[in-house]
Amino acid sequence: MRSLSCVLVREGPSDDWYLPILLRRALEVMVVERFPGCREVQEVRSLPEAGNQHPDPVLKSLERERGTFDVVLYHHDGAPAAKSDEVIRRMRKTWEDSTFTEPLVAVVPVRETEAWLLADHGALVKVLDLQRLPANLVSGPAVESCRDPKAVLERLLQDEAGMNPGRHGVLRGFFVSVAETADIGEMRKVPAFRQWWNDMIEALEGLGYQHG
Repeated sequence: MRSLSCVLVREGPSDDWYLPILLRRALEVMVVERFPGCREVQEVRSLPEAGNQHPDPVLKSLERERGTFDVVLYHHDGAPAAKSDEVIRRMRKTWEDSTFTEPLVAVVPVRETEAWLLADHGALVKVLDLQRLPANLVSGPAVESCRDPKAVLERLLQDEAGMNPGRHGVLRGFFVSVAETADIGEMRKVPAFRQWWNDMIEALEGLGYQHG
């Protein structure tokens, strides 16, 4: 029986409120479905000091963690694509050329992490204690077409839930609650999340997790 330990290199501080929780919950579902020999998914540890725009600080930070993780989760928002694709390509190439043997799996929300918070309307209704959401609120795979997910979320909190996103702790509590509540099946309908899901399966298969 094996356990799974992942570290997260994330883009912004607010990503710490959401991604470690959501990704751990997703991995717990994944191992039940695909890797029953994995007995435990450990807490996803974020490395805020790593940065993520240039490989050098990422490698230095991960060097300090060497031997403590099985997979590196490398987060970068997917827009603008011209910039994002180049940053991710550079990081992957540097990782392949490094002495690390653990897989690096990209986590690339389109356009940004906030789009994923919009994906599951059931979770939003529950977290915000609402009867319903605006009929025109984007959800599911369509969140990737939302040009400004941050603004959509702020309007939702203010206009529908009567909350002040600028008040200390409001956004953090909201991000955490959605991460804890979102249905992983609904998240898998979002193309960028599904891409991460499939890449993660491939990484764990490469590490032999299918054999326990």
